[in-house]
Parts: sequence; C-alpha cells; structure tokens
Amino acid sequence: HDVRRVVMDIESGGPFSFSAGQYLTVTFPGQAPRDFSMANRPDQRQLEFHIRHIPGGGVSGFVASDLTPGMTARVEGPSGVSYLRESHRGPIVAIAGSTGLAPIVSIVDTALAMGMRQDIWLYFGVRGEQDLYLMDRLEGLARDHANLHLEVVLSEPKGPTPRRKGLVTEAVAFDHSDLDGAKAYIAGPPAMVEAAVPLLESLGVRRQDCHADAFY
Repeated sequence: HDVRRVVMDIESGGPFSFSAGQYLTVTFPGQAPRDFSMANRPDQRQLEFHIRHIPGGGVSGFVASDLTPGMTARVEGPSGVSYLRESHRGPIVAIAGSTGLAPIVSIVDTALAMGMRQDIWLYFGVRGEQDLYLMDRLEGLARDHANLHLEVVLSEPKGPTPRRKGLVTEAVAFDHSDLDGAKAYIAGPPAMVEAAVPLLESLGVRRQDCHADAFY
C-alpha cells in the first residue's frame, strides 16, 4: 500500500556492474539525491528499487505521486559493504525489515541463481499484513529451492493472522541456537539492524560475518 517498485532501463553510461546487496545514489527529476538498494540480480539488465512513501518525504512523495514511465533519472555508484560473499559455503541468514527487503532479495536470488546449496534462511519482518509485498516472488523462490527457508514475521498485526508474530529478531533467536560458520546479511530500519547484530553474535556469528547497511 505504500511501496513503489521502480524499474529502470540503463540508457547511457553502461554497462553497469555491482555486487548483490549494494546500493546506488539515485537522482529523480527536480529531486535531491537519495540512496536506494537494488532488488535485482547483477546479471539482470534492468535496475529495480523498492521505495516506501514516507509521509512528508520529498523524494518518496515524488515517487509515489509524480513519477511516470519514461522519466529519466541519474544513478551513481555502486556503494555499500553488505554484499554477497560468493565464495562462502556456510549457512546464510538474511534479515529484512520493510524495504530492506530490496538488497536482501537481491542477495538471496543471486545466491540461488549461482547454485549455492547451503541453507539460506530469509526472514522478512513488517508491522502488519498490509505492509507485505513481493510475496509471490519470495514464495516462488522458496518453492523452487529446497535450501531456502522463508520466514515472514508481523510485529503489530491487526486481527488474527496465520503468520508468525513478534519481532523478526525474536524469530531468529527462536529458530537457531548455533550459527557458527554462518554469514548474516541485514537490511532495514536502524533499530532492527542494531538489535540483530548482537543477537547474531550471541548465536555464534562472528562480527566480521555480520554485513549490514542500515537505512537511516
């Protein structure tokens, strides 16, 4: 209800390369530059962003109300250190809050497309059912890949729900007691990221294996 999926063709300055999980600085017409993570795989020709409308937000308001097909935007980058480590063979824990899903789905989709066979746990946390998006894509990946475990968690559901309830970090703690050898990728609200890192460390993930770019 408040997220726009923005897809861009690269018309000049390409080819464009990045690592799954990185972000770009995007400048829409007449707007200030803002950082947005790519949701597509690096091998895909179009760039995809997930932009949530924040009340009073200039750029997100423009995207929600005024952005139309055919407009031109400028992108610069890539940036970010929370990208897929392709040589890693241990388990992967990927935690997304809200539109932090964009870099996380890029990481997970890329890992699966590369044939990485280790267990991949994808946790997607939002407030309520109305805040979920991209579920067809996520559920399709989970159906097609037995090593992908998708967990959707609602922190403030309105009314009964068959989904898990609580904080997404609580779900991670409930599901795992030993994550030694795992790599973790975390994206979303700063409070969620700041809670997830010490939790993962307590479960055995080394600090250098916790990769995060918080959305301030």
